[in-house]
Amino acid sequence: MIISNYNHEYLKHPIVMLLFVVCSAFYSTADAQNKKIDSLKNELKAHPEQNDNRALILLDLAVLNTQSNPNAALVYLDEIMLFQNKITKKIIVANTYRAKAVVQYYTSKFPEALKSLDNSSKIDNVLKNNAGIGKNLSTMGAIYIAQSKFPEALKHYLSALKFSEKNNDYPTVAIIRSNIGTIYNQIGNFEQAMDSYEKAYEIFKKLKHYPGQANTLANIGIIHSKNKNYNEAIKYSNLSLKIADSIGDQVMIGRENGNLSSYYSNIKQFDLALKYATKSIDINKKIGNKKSLGYNYQNVSSAYFGKKNYEKSKIYGINALNIGKELDITEIKRDASLGLSEVYEAIKMPDSSLFYFKEYTKFADSITNDKKKNEITRMGIQYEFDKKELTYQQNQLIADGQLKQQKLQLALNYAELQRSLQLRDLQEVQIENEKLISAEKEKQLLISKNNEKLQLGKVKALSQEQKLNRLELNQLWLYGILAVVILVSILIYLLNLYRIRQLRFKNTLQNQEAEQKALKLSHQYQLAESELKAIRSQMNPHFIFNVLNSIESYIMDNDKRTASRLVQKFASLSRLILENSTKSLVTADKEWKALTLYTELEAMRYNHVFSFNFIVDEKLQLKTLLLPPMLIQPLIENAILHGLIEENKPDAHLEVRLKSRTSGICITVTDNGLGINTPKKIKEKFNGIKEQSIGIESIKERIEIINQQENTTVASFNIAPGINDIGTIATICLPLLPFKPDY
Repeated sequence: MIISNYNHEYLKHPIVMLLFVVCSAFYSTADAQNKKIDSLKNELKAHPEQNDNRALILLDLAVLNTQSNPNAALVYLDEIMLFQNKITKKIIVANTYRAKAVVQYYTSKFPEALKSLDNSSKIDNVLKNNAGIGKNLSTMGAIYIAQSKFPEALKHYLSALKFSEKNNDYPTVAIIRSNIGTIYNQIGNFEQAMDSYEKAYEIFKKLKHYPGQANTLANIGIIHSKNKNYNEAIKYSNLSLKIADSIGDQVMIGRENGNLSSYYSNIKQFDLALKYATKSIDINKKIGNKKSLGYNYQNVSSAYFGKKNYEKSKIYGINALNIGKELDITEIKRDASLGLSEVYEAIKMPDSSLFYFKEYTKFADSITNDKKKNEITRMGIQYEFDKKELTYQQNQLIADGQLKQQKLQLALNYAELQRSLQLRDLQEVQIENEKLISAEKEKQLLISKNNEKLQLGKVKALSQEQKLNRLELNQLWLYGILAVVILVSILIYLLNLYRIRQLRFKNTLQNQEAEQKALKLSHQYQLAESELKAIRSQMNPHFIFNVLNSIESYIMDNDKRTASRLVQKFASLSRLILENSTKSLVTADKEWKALTLYTELEAMRYNHVFSFNFIVDEKLQLKTLLLPPMLIQPLIENAILHGLIEENKPDAHLEVRLKSRTSGICITVTDNGLGINTPKKIKEKFNGIKEQSIGIESIKERIEIINQQENTTVASFNIAPGINDIGTIATICLPLLPFKPDY
């Protein structure tokens, strides 16, 4: 039987880009956005009046939440709608309708999104807001792509391109070009689509437009997937996911997890496919994207089918089919019907398999008819786009030539202006220079007269200066000697103080180390004592004697096979107990095997008067999980000896379960024998059943030691009566102990 190769939604419909009201929201990181949101919330409290200021703050909050929390964004936009008649700047209302359409697009509410854009366009037309009209047309193109209406999408994108070029809005032009590349992708022209995406990506990199980079990388990955180059598809999808994580774009994160699920499913790595599909489901549930959930459920169904888990595959397939019917999406209904047909065939239900295969054929025929119609329109779309592309390139060349001429003329005018300014400055400098020469001659005459007077004054001053220099030199020597004495005294004092503090610190440190070593030795001693008690409890002479008696009995009854099996199991159990007893922690698979062998021996010894089963949580890997040895066995022994055997019930049963929880793991031992509160049980406790009391006290001691060593309170032990006082439930919870290879 061949497993169906289901594709994710985004592989059929490459990602399109929408135009936001506030462009800066694209470039913020997740942390920056959170800080900005908090700042805007504080600002909102300072503007309780229903006016333009409050509307602008609400609009900014909505745009920042559009990708990470669409539901919150919708709440902010609806509040603006409540007082739109009080807003004086109607462009705010137009932007609000446009932002609401973007949110509705992300949540797959396409008719509502088109209605919101129609309201926005009416206001933009009145205001003659060409930039807003271009954004509305581009967003409509994105919605029509999502609905597989490619001719309508191309028509709106070409109109949007005209408005954006007229306003020299190059970021918007890049986004529209990227979306036109998506249309190439849809009509199967992968070469031109790849060329458009790569050019758009270079523009987005220069603009540091991170959502644009993420969307374009995702689309390149989709083209590689369609060419069955899945490793390249995974590479580009991971690059896109990394950028989406950095800016907190929840919609893109959900999409790329869904894409990765499909890629890994195609290369038969079903566990990874389930991992990424589960993440995508969680995000799409949070943002309310039902359409994406339908494809997610089908991906999960496909992965479980590959793992031969037909029950789960069936459940997720039915969920996908229900969403496809609710949203009337033919692709989801087709893929889900084919998957359910194969599941029912695998579980030998041919009638159901045939029913769903007929449904699949019906939906596939419908899509085939649509593809034929799309093929008829493809040539027209190609011609229209190529014609528009040629016109755009010619206009671009003309505009570039005009721009170069304008720049050259401006450069010539600027050079002429600079030359005239330099000539004027030169003339002013010459006039100033002549004035300075005249003033300099007068100063020279005055200086020559004053020099004679200065010579006489210098002779007198020189003799007085020599006397003062001698006096100052003597003072300097005196001050220098004093300073040296004071400095040496201070240094000696500081050195002594430092030495005393160092000695005190070393003494304190040695005391602390001694206390820690004493505490560690105490814990090790307690642990050794507790483990020794556990060994005695597990390998008590009574148990060994009974097993050997049973072996002898089987040999006497000439049941050699049973006796041999009993000897083998007893030998394996003894070896495991001896190996585990040398370590404080062992891998869970060894401990689990020892518990299983012990229980099988007891069941054989008592002629299978009780049944048992051991259950491990699927999330847990026993070989990488550590458990204290001989901690659980006393609970199993108590359940058998003091619960199941005493009552001799025909349906006596023992269950041991290992399950995961947030802070660690829990082991539960459950039996349906005598409960701990029954008079017989209480009587046996006081009649000297030593093994039970020693085992439980040992467990409590070891739980307490584990909490002390790990500095936690996660480890716990609880024993309680079962439901309606039937049987006993004993539970041990432990933290996840650190794994080391030498275990």
